Amino acid sequence: MYAGKSRFVVSADWVEAQLGTPGFKPVDASWYLPVHKRRPLEEFVAGHLPGAVFFDQDEIADHATGLPHSLPTPDQFAESVGLLGLSENDTIVVYDGPGFFSAPRVWWMLRTMGVDKVYVLDGGLDGWKAENRPLETGETQPQPATFTPRLRAKSVTSLAEMRRIVAEGSRQVIDARGAGRFSGDEAEPRPGMRSGHMPGARSMPATIFAENGHFKDLATLKTLMDEAGVDLTKPVTTSCGSGVTAAVVSLALESLGATDLTLYDGSWSEWGSLEDTPVVTGPPTAATPAGPPEPIRTRVTFLEMTSPPRASVPIPVNIQTAIIRAPSIPLHYYRYLYRQVGSRWHWYNRLRLSNEDLSDILSDERNCVMVLYVNGAPAGFFELFQKSEDEVELSYFGLFEHALGLGIGKWFLLQALYTAWQMSPKKVTVSTNTLDHPRALSLYQMMGFAPVATVETWVEPMSDEERLAALKRD
Repeated sequence: MYAGKSRFVVSADWVEAQLGTPGFKPVDASWYLPVHKRRPLEEFVAGHLPGAVFFDQDEIADHATGLPHSLPTPDQFAESVGLLGLSENDTIVVYDGPGFFSAPRVWWMLRTMGVDKVYVLDGGLDGWKAENRPLETGETQPQPATFTPRLRAKSVTSLAEMRRIVAEGSRQVIDARGAGRFSGDEAEPRPGMRSGHMPGARSMPATIFAENGHFKDLATLKTLMDEAGVDLTKPVTTSCGSGVTAAVVSLALESLGATDLTLYDGSWSEWGSLEDTPVVTGPPTAATPAGPPEPIRTRVTFLEMTSPPRASVPIPVNIQTAIIRAPSIPLHYYRYLYRQVGSRWHWYNRLRLSNEDLSDILSDERNCVMVLYVNGAPAGFFELFQKSEDEVELSYFGLFEHALGLGIGKWFLLQALYTAWQMSPKKVTVSTNTLDHPRALSLYQMMGFAPVATVETWVEPMSDEERLAALKRD
């Protein structure tokens, strides 16, 4: 499950290949502390990614709170980013100078306001320049766009909620400030603030998640979480000095599949400036090993289709697609596909299999694995199994995170069904559950499937030992 890189982090090669394509928007989100002695707007004018706009985190904020960088209201945010030429349907890549300092904050803001296709550039602008990639200079005048916000309010924690979390210990709290500020040995850079940390908080400085401007791989991120005693199956709230670098931790957590995740927007600028909030000093307490993950209850719906689909979906435009059968797919590549598609939806079964058992399934002549490529890169897969002369099962189907929102989901499912019916069955079957994509059931029904049964069951998440064993098999 924890192999490869974050699905939210994209390479400079990929970004350079997308420059100039419709709906692709680079955003310079550079912001620095005074100690850095860097002027982000001046650096932007001197050289930025072609087509990029500058996102001023000091300006695009709710100034009524009296706190730095407070998340604007949806209407304020929509007006500001609309003037930058950004729409909620764009593919947006955010970057900063060093790579993972301030860019994740804007990544988090855009996701909180409803943008699905937003990523962070690995290596940052400094790495881009070091590789002599193309730059533009001067100020930009983007064409204004309409941004329609969809606030994900559960992503944000207020002061009142933070007080309750600390009092009850109801969520894990991760502090992204440096270790000295966390322990109280170093003074806060903003005057009038107490030093120390919230009772029960864990110290995970934002700087530990990247190296030389590159975000660490998933296995390393998971090790860092384990060492800090963070249980990814339980609620987590991130915090920092002013809400900026907390988003670096949020990026790591969401990359690892954490779902009950919030960011305390006021962070230490708010908590440390109040007189009645509890503050403790000293080093972090020893991590408590996370216990075994709890089973997850789910409802499974079984569906069947007794005649070929009548739906018609046009071929996607402005992208190159190919669907290729993989009759002798390497086990490590299959597991990569399985993780990339299924990690969000609690797919565990195939990861638990030994190499021998998985090889037996994939080499069975009744089994068919088809891989989707978009613009030359893998973007999804489906798997069919001929259970009998009369029945073909759609065992697995899904897209990578980066392929969601491209408008190819219905088209790809239709190709899977065409392939299934070419095997001359009397019916095609599939199952989905409440842990899958929330629109999966309705999409299957739209394509002609009809529900035939439902059952309640439990999904057993993989333990850390099982994950480690699965990674060793790769």
